[in-house]
Amino acid sequence: VANWWEGLILHNFPGTEIPTIIFLLVGGALFFTVYFGFVNVRHFSTAINTVRGKFDSVDHHSAGNPDLAISDDVKGTIKDESEEGEVSHFQALATAVSGTVGNGNIAGVALAIAVGGPGATFWMILCGLLGMSTKFVECTLGVKYRDVGEDGTVYGGPMYYLTKGLQEKGFARLGKALAVIFAFLCIGASFGGGNAAQSNQAAMQLVESFGMTGGNARTIIGVIMMIVVGVIIIGGIKRIASVTEKVVPLMALMYILACIYIIVTNIGFVDDAFGMIFSQAFNPQAGLGGLLGVLITGFRRAAFSNEAGAGSASIAHSAVKTKYPASEGLVAL
Repeated sequence: VANWWEGLILHNFPGTEIPTIIFLLVGGALFFTVYFGFVNVRHFSTAINTVRGKFDSVDHHSAGNPDLAISDDVKGTIKDESEEGEVSHFQALATAVSGTVGNGNIAGVALAIAVGGPGATFWMILCGLLGMSTKFVECTLGVKYRDVGEDGTVYGGPMYYLTKGLQEKGFARLGKALAVIFAFLCIGASFGGGNAAQSNQAAMQLVESFGMTGGNARTIIGVIMMIVVGVIIIGGIKRIASVTEKVVPLMALMYILACIYIIVTNIGFVDDAFGMIFSQAFNPQAGLGGLLGVLITGFRRAAFSNEAGAGSASIAHSAVKTKYPASEGLVAL
């Protein structure tokens, strides 16, 4: 069943050896990058400042404050639309990043280099830069078309903006169909590509690092992880965000320090590594087939690493407290 499903999703575009999904992800990312005037580069500093809270005074205005009157709103009657939401910009970012750092950025990169060679690294970086524009679009749409319940709970993500956005364009049935398909596939991807892969890697590392030889060691680790994660998830997005905003910075710091340590201890090979990356990324001796192989491998792993186009990040970012959808799109960069 898994092989059949992989062949269906990763089928090659007619007349080529390139999976159709690569055309969709990379082509879409390139379109968004050009259409929005290279937003991934021009507004990167704005994204950093938004996460730092520099623009919170603009985002969180109150009625009766004439200094913060916006557009044509009548002074004294301005509604604080930013009160709709459950988490801050940083919490939303931490929640989305928590599922990619490690699984995609470490294991995914290692797999890409093992399969496609050092040259795949170049294409991963390029695809990652283009993917930033995709994240900008999908997370902006997530906030723009989200629903807010009477109790303040936020419901957002591709299933909402597909339904509402396409309905506005006159494609209501298509929007509902795509929304249902996404919701169904997202659940499967969360179990397989997310939880199963993450927990398996963690269990394997713990077993090998501490010499756990028992046959049920991985099962016990899995059950413990399931209980801990379950307690967090059951609390909803607020509890998830409160945990990730504390864990993710520590996780990212450990990741950066580990990278620095590896680079410093192998400083003599850094120039050789850069040489291999660029030479094998455009290696004419490998022929067109070899070049496409490296390119496709790099793009595949980059898509898995940053989740651009997958839609799951939009669900987390939709819960942010803001009235400016594009501000969260910038944060998602």
